[in-house]
Amino acid sequence: MEYKKEQIGEDLLNLICEFYEKDSKARTFGTDTELYHSEIHMLQCIMEHPGLHISGIACLLGITRGAASQTVKRLERKKMIVKETSPTNCKKIVMHLTSKGETACQNHKKAHEKYCAVILTFLTDASAEQLQFFSGFLSKFKKFLEEE
Repeated sequence: MEYKKEQIGEDLLNLICEFYEKDSKARTFGTDTELYHSEIHMLQCIMEHPGLHISGIACLLGITRGAASQTVKRLERKKMIVKETSPTNCKKIVMHLTSKGETACQNHKKAHEKYCAVILTFLTDASAEQLQFFSGFLSKFKKFLEEE
């Protein structure tokens, strides 16, 4: 029994590493421009919260204003976003997606939906107790990672 628990732990860590390697590679998301993990997630944030400024983006993503500013500059060079003066405060610069940025976000969203659909098929036959255990396991593991 103990071997199985150890093997499950190893399998889970290997799966996490494999997913991380795949997810950290640049992808085009249906455009002609490669985007990295941090870039596509910033685009997603801007899409979900139109008219954000650098401080707002940094706060929502849990990153520094400097990191947010650098990523915004890269996305602007890649023609994924445009910066404009805020209509309500002429001292603030806000971000908006270009059509290319919108395309990338839509395809990123589809990729997430694909992963969720696959996971749902794996969980189709699980009992309520199994689902409760798995949900609890994921919550505990996430909490552990956050405290680490």
